Amino acid sequence: MAGHRSRYRDLRHVKWGPRIARYDRGVPPVRHASLVAALHRAADARAELFEFHLASRSTLDARRLRDDAAAWAGRLHAAGARRGEPIPLLLPTSPEFVAAFLGVQWLGAIPAPLATPMTFGSTTRFLDAFSAVVEDSGARLAVTTPRLRDAIVGLPVRRRLRDVLVPNEGSSVASAPTPDVGPEDVALLQYTSGTTGRPKGVVVSHRALVANAAAISEALALRENDVGVSWLPLFHDMGLVGVLLTAICHPYRVHLLAPQSFAMRPRRWLELASDVNATITAAPNFAYQLCASRERDGQRATPLVLDGLRAALNGSELVHADTLERFDETFGPYGFARTAWRPVYGLAENTLAVSIPTSGLHVLTCDGDAFQLRGEVRSPGRTSVRCVGVGSAVAGTEVRVKAARGCVGEIQVRGASRMDGYFRRPELTAAALDDGWLRTGDLGFERDGQLHVVGRSKELVVKGGRNVHPPDVERVACARAEVRAAAAWGSADERLGTERLHVRIETRERDPETLGVLEAGIRGDVLAALGVRIDEVSFCAVGSLPRTTSGKLRRGEVVT
Repeated sequence: MAGHRSRYRDLRHVKWGPRIARYDRGVPPVRHASLVAALHRAADARAELFEFHLASRSTLDARRLRDDAAAWAGRLHAAGARRGEPIPLLLPTSPEFVAAFLGVQWLGAIPAPLATPMTFGSTTRFLDAFSAVVEDSGARLAVTTPRLRDAIVGLPVRRRLRDVLVPNEGSSVASAPTPDVGPEDVALLQYTSGTTGRPKGVVVSHRALVANAAAISEALALRENDVGVSWLPLFHDMGLVGVLLTAICHPYRVHLLAPQSFAMRPRRWLELASDVNATITAAPNFAYQLCASRERDGQRATPLVLDGLRAALNGSELVHADTLERFDETFGPYGFARTAWRPVYGLAENTLAVSIPTSGLHVLTCDGDAFQLRGEVRSPGRTSVRCVGVGSAVAGTEVRVKAARGCVGEIQVRGASRMDGYFRRPELTAAALDDGWLRTGDLGFERDGQLHVVGRSKELVVKGGRNVHPPDVERVACARAEVRAAAAWGSADERLGTERLHVRIETRERDPETLGVLEAGIRGDVLAALGVRIDEVSFCAVGSLPRTTSGKLRRGEVVT
């Protein structure tokens, strides 16, 4: 938004605000030179690691994982895989995914995990995305399931691939070479979700990966007797780095559900946490909101016991204070403690974690008019907005907000976990950096040592001179019981000389009269809470709003 840039980025007469954190937790002690070294150490210690709750239950301890990874390394080496070569992985949550991922790294090759159709949406979108990644990465090998290999055979891009390997087919004809992987070798090619056109592959080194895992472990005070539960996709940074790889670097027991298990029945996530007395879990904000809404709608089953949870991470999208309160009220009777909340902030370009609170929940109430008209953070007045703190910078990472003091600005980060760049995209890498600082594209501010994230700069709607953050509009709309999800976005209106504000609502309601009442209520709620009028409200079926593979709204793809 040109107006936004002039307001926050190109001001020359202001003094830039201070950096939020200067390695204020120090650089964490890194135990390993690479993830492969971490695997060997975990295997030597006989760490238990993972239990999968899929069609059947299975365990994957570190010693078996090392053996399986070595077998994959042998198969890949025999197929011609070499150091520094990207290898797309199209496998669902499973022991095979973990073993293949480590097997690729064992060789010094680069795993590029991608979404499968079960979680990506339509087969067409999946095939298009896969083809784009093969083209972008120059991959010659891929690993997938038999069913997906059959689909890939008919793609034009198949001609670029030497082979497509599947689990449990054939055996290695060559033993795995001795691992020779160092800190500066590339550990991971993370294709960012939500991109359009040519995909962007984030290059993460082993140095950055083990540093971020160490920072997460320190911030959460991970212990060997902790118990984790997760349904997060393993191809996405929050599930891959935050759950899977951190558990390998700093071993503790993790129970894994398939993402589709959560999608079909969200309460299954909390039931598993209750059954295994979980101490740590993680999910985007929408998952907590969905569980609370369905529980309140009477979709209850067995009682839960959630008093063991000491860390409930909420990240990957904007964290709403209303969601935290609704979840507290709904699951507090089951033992869930408000002190368990850990609103967090991260992005693939910093491997994952940027900020994590070590304790406590910080919700700041600000003056709504000053916040939305001028991007200023002031004490509440006639109107108010609430912003959830996402902690201070994790160890080894610096964070700053590039803005006038007391104002919203772009969040920038640098440190041990920062990406090496975008794969084979030097122009994008240069554009993403500001004198060594990574431009995140996220907006936020600092107060009392806490980072507060308020939205994305490119999604900001400027209506009548007022800055409107789509997540704020969506939060207000979702407060109504009939609303399952909401997406807000802006469009230019040359006639009015400003932007129009659109809102699309997911609901099960179909009666026109009921929808009319709901529309009027949402318009009134947004006007009262944010002081802005909605120009258009539309409705769609539950599950219709486009989302990324990690569950974030694709606002740019919502059309009227």
